[in-house]
Amino acid sequence: MSQTNLNTKGISKDERNLTYWVYSKIKEMMLHYQIIPGQRLVFIELAQRLGVSRTPVNNALSILANEGFLDFVPDQGYRVHEITLDEAESLYEIREMMELGAIGKAIRKSTLEKLEKLEKQKTEYEKAVVQRVSRGRFTLDQEFHASIIKMSENLYLADYFREIFQRTFLRHSIEGFRSGRAQEVVLEHNKIFQAIKLKDVERAKDLIKSHIHRGKEYIFSTIFK
Repeated sequence: MSQTNLNTKGISKDERNLTYWVYSKIKEMMLHYQIIPGQRLVFIELAQRLGVSRTPVNNALSILANEGFLDFVPDQGYRVHEITLDEAESLYEIREMMELGAIGKAIRKSTLEKLEKLEKQKTEYEKAVVQRVSRGRFTLDQEFHASIIKMSENLYLADYFREIFQRTFLRHSIEGFRSGRAQEVVLEHNKIFQAIKLKDVERAKDLIKSHIHRGKEYIFSTIFK
């Protein structure tokens, strides 16, 4: 999210900059699972942890709540939002529309340089598979798919895709995930990459659709069991 999108009307530039910094740090803590879904956030503790006053923390939490990452509970404050089944269904639907809609143009505009960057993202995920399940692995998966969308040269679509992806994985727990799925993802990424390299649009679409559905089943079977 860009700094210009933050709703900080009526405060000074310095305060906006500090609010954005706090906002980014809280998102970073969510990413690294230092703040987890369902956790209550305490203003004073966050302010002390980040070395700032309560005002930018309050502003940042309000923005995160407006974006759907936090819930405001009267008399309790903010809690990290836990994704619902309906939300997850909608987000996966949007994700599928984005990826299938972009793949044809991505392949038409593919170049050797773009393919090398995509292969690098694929390899980064493969390296992470040997590690335990973490939010970092979800980020690497995100970036492999974002790199495909970015190949289409649409100025905004990759950023919108990242937002949709994060609205899913930042709002669910990572406990209970089996390690075997990551190995399956590696194989699926490889097949998608080869289809893109061969400029086979229809096969790439079929592989991406299957990959998204298998990932959805895996996520749903764990967090909504």
